[in-house]
Amino acid sequence: MMSTLLLTILVGCQAPPPNISNATDRYPFNLHTINSLSIQVVRDQEFVKIVNSTANDFSNSMLWVNQQYTQPLPSMPAGSTIRVNLWDCYDTLGDQFNAGGFWRTDEPTKLVIAELQQSDTQPLVGLLVIGEE
Repeated sequence: MMSTLLLTILVGCQAPPPNISNATDRYPFNLHTINSLSIQVVRDQEFVKIVNSTANDFSNSMLWVNQQYTQPLPSMPAGSTIRVNLWDCYDTLGDQFNAGGFWRTDEPTKLVIAELQQSDTQPLVGLLVIGEE
């Protein structure tokens, strides 16, 4: 009885299998650039706070994480801050970004690079990842 309960808890804390309905486009390597803007990305466990320190508004854009995972972003007016759940980032196979959290048993994936995609033709915009080791 106790071993069944322990096994259920451990299995329940693991990442769910990929869901192909959450699959996203491939990372647009042809749009990659070394340019970045004064938009800071600060991680707080499974969330990131994105601070738009520029005088530019961003709408209809996509967040790319580690050149693999992506999610659409809400409108980000100049000077605004938005909060994004990293669990909502998916890759081309429908796998979720391992954002971690209190009940997780495995180490969360590090956020190494974050970029903003504004269209299918404009170069990506590099964001400043703060505090991720």
